Amino acid sequence: MTASARQHFAGDLDAYVGELVVDRRAEGRGIGRMLMTAAEDWARAQGLAHISLDTGAANAHARAFYRALGYEEEDIKLTKPLHPENARSSGGA
Repeated sequence: MTASARQHFAGDLDAYVGELVVDRRAEGRGIGRMLMTAAEDWARAQGLAHISLDTGAANAHARAFYRALGYEEEDIKLTKPLHPENARSSGGA
């Protein structure tokens, strides 16, 4: 997991979780929740008021996980491939 401070689009400085990966064999054991708690504790200690992260729209598992931790969806990113060879899979995080 990576956590850092970055400027929110509204101008405020927020905490940002850039990567959160838990080995599939360890899923469901509370590791992701512990890592997110650590990131939130770090952000509070830095005096930051909010924490945010990004995940793929098609990643229902991650979206449900974050929703259960109290995160609310805020942005919608739209992407269009300009060349067929640049098309991405819709299942990314």
